[in-house]
Amino acid sequence: MKKSRNKHILIAVILFAATRLLLSSCIDMGLTPAGASALSLFISTVYLWITYGTGWTSMLSISLLAFTGIAPASTIMGNSFGNSTTVICIGTLILCVALEENGVTRLIANWFITRKIVNKKPYMFLFMFLLANLFICYFMEATAVMIIFLALGKSILDSLGYTVEDKFSKSLYFGILWITCVGNGATPIGHPVPMLMLNSLAAITGETVSWIKYMIVGIPLSLVTLLLTLAIIKWFVRPDCSKFASYDAMERRKDLQRLDQKGIVSLVVYVGLIIAWLLPDFIGLILPAVAEKLNSVGASILSLIAVAIVCAIQVKGEPVLKYETAVKKIHWTTVIFIACIFLYASAFNMESGGINVFLKALVAPLADQLPAGVLAAVFLLFVIFVTNFASNGVTGIIGITVCVPPLLGVTSVSYVTAYGVLVAILCNMGIATPGGSGFVALAQKDGYITGGETMKFSLLLIAMMYVTVMLIFWPVARFLF
Repeated sequence: MKKSRNKHILIAVILFAATRLLLSSCIDMGLTPAGASALSLFISTVYLWITYGTGWTSMLSISLLAFTGIAPASTIMGNSFGNSTTVICIGTLILCVALEENGVTRLIANWFITRKIVNKKPYMFLFMFLLANLFICYFMEATAVMIIFLALGKSILDSLGYTVEDKFSKSLYFGILWITCVGNGATPIGHPVPMLMLNSLAAITGETVSWIKYMIVGIPLSLVTLLLTLAIIKWFVRPDCSKFASYDAMERRKDLQRLDQKGIVSLVVYVGLIIAWLLPDFIGLILPAVAEKLNSVGASILSLIAVAIVCAIQVKGEPVLKYETAVKKIHWTTVIFIACIFLYASAFNMESGGINVFLKALVAPLADQLPAGVLAAVFLLFVIFVTNFASNGVTGIIGITVCVPPLLGVTSVSYVTAYGVLVAILCNMGIATPGGSGFVALAQKDGYITGGETMKFSLLLIAMMYVTVMLIFWPVARFLF
């Protein structure tokens, strides 16, 4: 087994050497020797991400990039661990631990499914359960949300007598998987991948994307996806809902407990942080000086202040969130991966590498033959399909760094911005295979859904989503941006 794993390191080295040799003939297309080395390293890193995961491989890739000569070591560190997206990622992950530890997420989830309207109405229950999942996903890191909803869903299925063979069980697990993924892309709040995509897009186009405008596209698209999910469950999965008659929302509501002081403080601080993040978009015309100050401070600094507050405030002699607990519970692999991805996003735009010039020249023949709308449609189809078999971060960054330059050559910045926002949303829909995202592995671990079932129904949803995006949300994004 160890030899089988070690061979991938050798393959990555060979891949780097072969790619570097191949790219040496492309210097006349704008690519510099440093850029050729950086691009070769990125390609071999992607291979290691697929075969080994994104932890130590990302750390190694960050280190090796300094040897390519594309930038000094100080720039390498500043654009990876020192960039604002990585800091925001750390801050929001810690705050999500506070919400989870103090019962905020579980209370919100249970509130949705204890409404009187869900009694004896299985599809209303599924709608409210998945709506709760989606609502919390708008503001929290998705992995924690999915773990909470899988545990909650399993307890409900067990109490109703549903087994792993029942289609109602499968329906609930499919719903949790799909809604968690689309919710993860619906807003940038607490979500590293959308933030990374937007920052990468801004680095190429020079235009910052408003979070409000992003959510005007992302949230309605996620709600439509919820309806598509219920349609697939009803007309294609077709579960037997007879056992649901024993579900008693009123009885379950009796077990709900109010938030204690720690939970209230956690919720207030996180809501306050979200308001501070979004405030400049609302008050820009009324209080431009305040908006400018908040923008100059930046979202990363505000997130660190919020973390300090929840760790500093004491309730009955204990902090709202123990810093040591938070540091242990956050997913550091995600942080390191985000640092690495953002480093490459910036490296692709460095004049010292000429990578963007090269990629633009490489795709130019295709761009010259196709109208901008068709080119964008092809690129979006690539993103939503490939993300089901490769990491969402990797697919998204390819959809931005590789596809945006040729689009910029044939159309306007606003047009490209609309495209980039849809990439940031759709790259999160890795729902068909574990290779697409860890969420699939989480959904399958209890045995309620198999690999074949997941592939079949997930690709059906992907096809329906793509058609919906091109018919409705592509025009909406074009109008907004």
